[in-house]
Amino acid sequence: MRIGLFSDTYLPDVNGVVTSVELLRKKLSQLGHEVFVICTHKGLLKVERDGNIIRLPGIEVKKLYGYALTSPIHPLMIDEIRKLDLDLIHLHTEFGVGIFGQMCAESLHLPLVRTYHTTYEDYTHYINIFNSDSFDKIAKKVVINWTKYLGKHCLRMIVPSKKTYDLLKSSYGMGVKAEIIPTGIELDRFDRVHSDHSKVAMIRKECHVKDNELMLLFVGRIAQEKSIDMLLKMMKIAKDKKLPAKLVIVGGGPDEDNLKDMAKELELGDVAIFVGKKPFSEVPSYYHAADAFISASTSETQGMTYLEAMASGNIIFARRDECVKDLLFEEENGFYFDDEKELYQKVEKLWSLDKAKREEMKEKGLTLAKEYDADTFVRKVMNVYNSAMSEFHDYYLLKDVRLYNDYVKLKLENGYKEKEDLVVSLDDFLNEGLRKGESISNATYDLLKSKEAGILAYVACLKAIARKDYTIKQMYDLIQKKYPQMPIKEINALIDRLEKLGLLNDESYAKNKVESFEAKLFSYKHISNALRKDGVSVKTIEKVMNKDDDREFKKAYKLAEKYQNNYRSRSLRMQKMMLKRKLYEEGFSSTIIDSVINELDFSDASFNEIENLRKDAKKAKDRYAKKLSGTDLRNRVYHYLASKGYTSDNIYTILNEMRWKDE
Repeated sequence: MRIGLFSDTYLPDVNGVVTSVELLRKKLSQLGHEVFVICTHKGLLKVERDGNIIRLPGIEVKKLYGYALTSPIHPLMIDEIRKLDLDLIHLHTEFGVGIFGQMCAESLHLPLVRTYHTTYEDYTHYINIFNSDSFDKIAKKVVINWTKYLGKHCLRMIVPSKKTYDLLKSSYGMGVKAEIIPTGIELDRFDRVHSDHSKVAMIRKECHVKDNELMLLFVGRIAQEKSIDMLLKMMKIAKDKKLPAKLVIVGGGPDEDNLKDMAKELELGDVAIFVGKKPFSEVPSYYHAADAFISASTSETQGMTYLEAMASGNIIFARRDECVKDLLFEEENGFYFDDEKELYQKVEKLWSLDKAKREEMKEKGLTLAKEYDADTFVRKVMNVYNSAMSEFHDYYLLKDVRLYNDYVKLKLENGYKEKEDLVVSLDDFLNEGLRKGESISNATYDLLKSKEAGILAYVACLKAIARKDYTIKQMYDLIQKKYPQMPIKEINALIDRLEKLGLLNDESYAKNKVESFEAKLFSYKHISNALRKDGVSVKTIEKVMNKDDDREFKKAYKLAEKYQNNYRSRSLRMQKMMLKRKLYEEGFSSTIIDSVINELDFSDASFNEIENLRKDAKKAKDRYAKKLSGTDLRNRVYHYLASKGYTSDNIYTILNEMRWKDE
């Protein structure tokens, strides 16, 4: 496998990130993998390369321990990284080189793994130049949001401790798959068997540590978050109480001058010794020279220096913190403390222990350190690499984005070049930070795919509503018909959304319908039936429909006038009967119908009654004369005319006018 390790800091810097990167490089190379380290150097223009170590130009930032920070923009270098033919990129930083590494992974379409080494919430004081609480809160929120963003753009996140895992999952709400893999250590490197005794003796001599004195050691960055001031305060107590102990501080950093001034003010010049930064190769000798390792930091994600100290045979002192609870066991391999007074009491207790007890505690530390063997660490990291590689082809590359009013259409392509369209909501598109040219994880794809039916249903609803109004029931039925597999819960959520947007409102629907139906002269009964059929509740119908007998009469009257023209050729009685039936069918009450019939003008019908009767009689006679004659024909015509509503007197009058063959 060809692996790219991207880090803002690397040898000759000495810190936990460098230890992790160098250990991975060394052990992976021993396993036969081709490993490249992409890091920085203190230079403005030129890229430096030494074998598989590629250093990008950067600016030295003394406030950040003298590290070189680089711009994430190196367009020409992406082609150089392409030539490395990497199989996987592993990021060990969240900034300059890390962002560049992420750009390389996206551009070259490579699987991306990230190790979250540092909880940056503990480091916002470096940019809080005004020491403002409000600014610090904002800075911490930015850190959390940035960390979430980074988590969305990798296949796997490696964290060194449960403390960090819980922070990412609980406090940050990160959804990416995270693996707890404590950074291992090379036990042989710190084993006292390989100790250079002359070097150890020289260190104790240079630090003015006598044989009958305790050498307390701190190794790490000299920075505010390390709380080294607490160690100095403890040494002040120790000096005043004449406890034979020296504190040796190995490392450099932005707080070094301040702490030296503090040591001077406390008159600790002879018991607190700052030896500065030391080469990577010399650090084990300082551990071997010490009797105990001591740190008051609570900003650690794992506590590498504790492990190094334990592997070196040191008793450890640690401030109570989640990250060391599996490393330190009270009075078994070290001591916990919360403040300088308790720390002094624990150091005094160590001083009082006999040699046998001290050796027992050192052996316990050595045993615990063996659980963090480098080979175990690298094997676990390789498992993460293999998982990421196997999953990578299930990831999708976002080839194109089409933005519509209420949704986004994505064109995807997976590792096998299979194409697929995916519809997502605008909110999900923005919340997931999706961008053209980036990868979408399998988990993200599955999540978005599970929501797609709901989005398509939403779009279909909008199109339907654009054509006409719907009641809640009508929309519910429409969704169920078009998307029968859609869960009821999701349908209800969609209906709620449409209601909140004001696109579904049964009361408004009913008001509009009532107005329309009234214009069409619908009776209250027919309006109510129609609305109930559409799914409007009886309560809503009663609310929107102001019943008025006068208005109901006017509608019925207009309808009767309209239909009356159709019945002018009928008898007066038949006209009234047919109008009544028609109005009844339209849903008007008997009382309203009778009132309308009484008010209608039937003068034309009365005037035309005899003429209409004469026409109907002739028509009936002509029809039935083909089969009947005489009295039978006359009776048949009479019954026909009677069925048409004509009166007997009028019928006999007309029949007597007519000529019959048998007369």
